Amino acid sequence: MISVIAPNLNEQKHLPTFLNGLVNQTFQDFEVIIVDGWSTDNSLKILSEYYNKLDLLIVCCSIRNFGIIRNLGASYGKGEIIVHANTDNYFEPTLLQKLHEYYKEHPEAISVSGRTYPLGTSIIAHLGYQLFDLLRFMFTCAPMPVKKYRPSGNFMSIRSQVFKEIGGHPEVYANEDGLLGQKLDPYAKKDHKAVVFRLDLYVGHWVKKFESMGGLHAIMFYFYTLGNFFPMLQPLLKATQTNANLVFQGKNSRQMTAKQTVWAVWNWL
Repeated sequence: MISVIAPNLNEQKHLPTFLNGLVNQTFQDFEVIIVDGWSTDNSLKILSEYYNKLDLLIVCCSIRNFGIIRNLGASYGKGEIIVHANTDNYFEPTLLQKLHEYYKEHPEAISVSGRTYPLGTSIIAHLGYQLFDLLRFMFTCAPMPVKKYRPSGNFMSIRSQVFKEIGGHPEVYANEDGLLGQKLDPYAKKDHKAVVFRLDLYVGHWVKKFESMGGLHAIMFYFYTLGNFFPMLQPLLKATQTNANLVFQGKNSRQMTAKQTVWAVWNWL
């Protein structure tokens, strides 16, 4: 069995696409656990319409912390495989079938991730996501000690037993996915297990940050993720990470001025 875990907050626009993508899966031995942040739109009404179409559980949580939310959802899961996603995703019909077959054929695999295909946005978003996924693929396939596994919260899967053994996601507001990868690196190396990034696996994702901020600003917003691959950049990206944390807490962001950016680069050098 597979447990699909997804946080939700006021996603009435994209929820039907996400849920219909699950209804139409060719592999049907799965459950869906939605952790809702007490949505004030029609999300809960939409979800209630799928009780007879999916093995669906809704858990409400007011905490704005992705690490806590994803761990809470996983704690209710009964599946041997956990799939972490978002409710603004689209799952192509054979995605869960491919995951099920891969884990069955490769018992050494402990976590499998794939690409994110941006939906309804600009060419800048497409280029940004493709470059980031290429970076993830290259680092996953690189030999030791360069090898790094950096899954994305948009779509990553993991054996539930391994997820429990490593203590789940770090309970942080943002970058819980990259930090989970950092926990998996030594685990996989120690037990000679496989962490896998497959180019033929993907989810569609409505990239709302690109819609609301514009392409270049959105890329800068997510710039902190580069620190997952290049630790030496983390001091430079600290302000970007702080800004992302504020946004994901539902607070006002603090945009860096040009002077602050120059000063951060100077201190890093």
